[in-house]
Amino acid sequence: MMSHDYFIQTQQMLIEGKRFKEAIDLCEYAIESAVWPTPMTRQCGALCRWNLAETYFYAIGDAKSARDGYIAFLQYVDDDMSMLTIPSAPTLQEAMEDMYVKTCDDMGQLAISYDEYFYYIHKSESVRPLTQKAKNQLEAMEYNRNHGLSWSDNIVQLAELEAESVESNTIDRLPNAVALYSLFLLFPDEIDPTTDTLRIAIKNYSSCVCRLVGESILCCAAKGHPANPDNYRFIFEQAIALVSEYLNDMETHDAATEARDKLVSARSESIDKSNFYNYGYASIAPPGVQDFIPPLVLKEQIRQNLSNPGRAGLPKTGCLPVLLIPILSFGGIIAAIVMLLMHL
Repeated sequence: MMSHDYFIQTQQMLIEGKRFKEAIDLCEYAIESAVWPTPMTRQCGALCRWNLAETYFYAIGDAKSARDGYIAFLQYVDDDMSMLTIPSAPTLQEAMEDMYVKTCDDMGQLAISYDEYFYYIHKSESVRPLTQKAKNQLEAMEYNRNHGLSWSDNIVQLAELEAESVESNTIDRLPNAVALYSLFLLFPDEIDPTTDTLRIAIKNYSSCVCRLVGESILCCAAKGHPANPDNYRFIFEQAIALVSEYLNDMETHDAATEARDKLVSARSESIDKSNFYNYGYASIAPPGVQDFIPPLVLKEQIRQNLSNPGRAGLPKTGCLPVLLIPILSFGGIIAAIVMLLMHL
């Protein structure tokens, strides 16, 4: 199995299994240490950077890390735009363009001002003309700005739409809701929300984080997989640190205190009391579970398979699914890329 195929399949397995920290670690390891086959080295590097940003946004709801990741991806591609020109594989070129355009669209969703929004939407035109849908959205934003609607109001509308989707049982929108509410807390000076908006954002952000982790652990249980607390502890720690920044402000103290206490309690109940390591699941799969690769075993597999180009097969300590199942909003792009890479 080629290293890029292994990366894609492993990343997909981890996201499907709600193994978020392991998915991040895989991307970071691949960016820093993986050996890719020529002539696809640059494209594989772009794919890893893009996957990292998408994981932060669409799996975890970490808006700051997602923004940083998308910006890093765009810079990586901008430094060598030739990677988007692949005459021998026009469909792969289209997939690379899809990643670039989608990154600009996602940065538009995570924008913290009108100027930033317009910058990234227009940036996508350097690769592909805007679709009619994109033009309509652009015109709507121009109308809002010209009629005095604040950028904070735009984010409120987007966040409320995501929250409504979650309440309608579209659970996969939870990370997006987390990310949008967190923007108010991360960039209050730039977005300039009202005090009431900030209080609501603190409350909804903490509630969505708790539900995101809770739903993820339930997903693990449904698969019969042990939930590795390391995959979720960092989410709680980041959220607790973020809401705690608002404890010293009299206007947000009560909301921040309630949010912090809720997050600390949820962390204690779902993470701190976990018996994951006590049962040895970090190095062995639990009885009767055939499709779970323990974290320590998987870490060694990743090192072996991404450090040696063209390595055939996988160690007998675990297996990966042969079929790729599209995941989140970027599954279609991933599926297109892997099918093409397999034939290069």
